[in-house]
Formats: sequence, C-alpha cells, structure tokens
Amino acid sequence: MKRSDAYPENWIFLGDSLTEGVGSERISYVSEYVKLLRARHSRCVEEVRLRRVNPVEFNPFLRVNLAVYMDHDERQANDTRCWLWNLASEGTTVDSDMHWLPFMANLRPARVFILRGALESILRPVAMADNVWPWWIPHAWRSYAAMDPRCYFSTTGWRRLKQLAENKAKQSLRLALMKHRPGKPLQSQEIFVAHFESLLRCLKELTNEIHVIGLPPVGGRAFPGSRQAFVAMNERIKKSALAYGANFIDSFELFEQQSSPADYFYLDEFHPNQAGARLLAKFLDAHCSSADSA
Repeated sequence: MKRSDAYPENWIFLGDSLTEGVGSERISYVSEYVKLLRARHSRCVEEVRLRRVNPVEFNPFLRVNLAVYMDHDERQANDTRCWLWNLASEGTTVDSDMHWLPFMANLRPARVFILRGALESILRPVAMADNVWPWWIPHAWRSYAAMDPRCYFSTTGWRRLKQLAENKAKQSLRLALMKHRPGKPLQSQEIFVAHFESLLRCLKELTNEIHVIGLPPVGGRAFPGSRQAFVAMNERIKKSALAYGANFIDSFELFEQQSSPADYFYLDEFHPNQAGARLLAKFLDAHCSSADSA
C-alpha cells in the first residue's frame, strides 16, 4: 500500500559511525538520503542528528545529556513534513539502541533503518580484549579504535605530515600485533545476535517497516580477516531480519558490483565516503520507493 503524504512522518536510523558519519560534517547515507528526498518531493524533509553525551564532560556550565544538530529544510513550510532522525553514534554497539526505545515509541516511526554489526565484527588486536599489551605501547593507543587507520588526512602541510607519520607507526604496530596473535572482534556473533533480535522484537511493536541494512565490505589490507567476518555476520543478520519480518538490504553486494569498490570508501577501507554514502542512499531510496508502490 502506498503511504499517503498528507501527514508528517518520522523515520529513524540506528547504527554506529557508518550511519552517523565521520568527520566534522558527518557525511553519511542518511544525509545523502535527505538530499534525494528533498530533490524529489514537495514535502519538507528535516534531518535531525541526535546522540547521547556525558553531561559532566560535554559542557562544564550546562547540564546537557543530548547533543543535537538539525538540518532544516528551507523550502516553504507546510504540514506534510518528513522527519529523518539519525540516532546513530560512533563507538556504540547494538545493545545501546535499547536506550532509545521510549523516545522512539513517542515518535511512532513510520520506518526504522538499522545498520549494525560492523563495530562489533571488525577484527582488532586481541590485546583489546585481554589487555595484555607490550609495556612500551603508549596507553593512549590501547583503546578499541585508537590504532584504527585514519579516514583521511589534513590538507595543512605540517599537520598532514604529522598525521601520516603517526598513522604509519600505528598501522605497522597494529598489523604486527595481529600477525603475532589472531585478531578478535568486540562481540561474538552469538552475543550480537541476542542483542540484535531483542531490538527487532521491540521495534516490531513500534512499526511495520523495519529495514535492516547489511554490512558493506571492508578492506582486507587495512583489516585482515574482517572481510570474512563481515560475510559471516551478514548471513546471521539476514537470517534474523527475515525471521522478524524485516526487510534485508544487501549493501555488501551493492558495493561489490561496482567497477572500483575502493573508490566508495575513505582511506581506512571501512567508512563509505561521500560517493559511497550517495550510492547507498540511492539504493535505499529505490528499495523504499519499490515497497511504497507495491
């Protein structure tokens, strides 16, 4: 059944940095999707990025536990707005989405999109799990993502040289650690699936349209072994999605079908760049438009 444009809608996006976006501009498939919708529809499309923050660390003068950025549609205001809520946050795993359930229930979402499993599945040095590090490794490098490859480098000469040198040292060390001892994910498949299916059960109470986006491919050079882990996780994600009546959107295959998949990712071979975000947004748009016309 085609959805009517006669009333406001709320669409919710859940995920980690692949959905929130990286860098100060936070370019993601959500922001690119907003552009597509605005270009095609007369109705106003609002984008809201919302994330939980530590009230003690975020602002010493104001007690704030939410940070928000709103990209307002500047076109003529009307009462047929579509609100896209990006609730994704870097460094969070799927179990954190449960904290948003009361908020999502109040929004009464027409659609929910989920891209989860990447942060949980990426293989990193096993020292991240057992905390057995060589004594000489700086403590600042020991957090789960501290040694991840950079997405991009500064255009300022001296800053770029510093970033290149530090990144090279980190990558050499990270790959050496993973060669010495096989990498390990932040969560096992079993733990992830348990949290993921709990989330799906709760979301089914809120909406009939749940869209689960499969993990995009990850580079084997930057993250050895993670590509195979993503393929295996995608099979589990797809199985759970179909079991709970959600639509599964295969982004892995989408990127693999491109003539040069690497062109759609930042230098870390993990996060989609603007071209990749636009490609995924168009894919989601076609998928949802097809569902609306069915």
